[in-house]
Amino acid sequence: MSISLLLPQIIAAIDDITITGDSDVVIKNYDGIAANWQSQPKVLYPVPEGFITDFDIDFKTLLRGDEAPQDVSYTLHYQYLHVEVGDLSQFAKEWGDTLVNAVYIVNAFMGVSEPYSGAVDMEVVDVSFGPRNDPAGNMYHGADIAVRIMEMQNA
Repeated sequence: MSISLLLPQIIAAIDDITITGDSDVVIKNYDGIAANWQSQPKVLYPVPEGFITDFDIDFKTLLRGDEAPQDVSYTLHYQYLHVEVGDLSQFAKEWGDTLVNAVYIVNAFMGVSEPYSGAVDMEVVDVSFGPRNDPAGNMYHGADIAVRIMEMQNA
């Protein structure tokens, strides 16, 4: 047996989440981020630079090698853009709506059940808010969401 990461299945499961509530959030997968990015509000997408960070292999026994029991962990980074920064008179409402939708998104992440089958643990480890640039350089009210994945290999 060897290490066989479930990363493609995990990303596909996240791409397929349904965000409940009155959010209208569009989820773009990694292929949806193109050089000709079209700016849009209420969009969640993988961060183009640094999508996967903190990769680590933790062996669970003194054995080493690809057949040894091990936990493989890494962090996936997503960005949520709510609405373009603009009229200051709407600031409080826009930030309130941004926070509400971020909660809907976190709840959706926590509800992902596939492809786990007991071999994968997923945890939202950080949500940070503030002005965010979209891939075209436009400024939005938004949030960065970090999701820590741990895959139990050869258990």
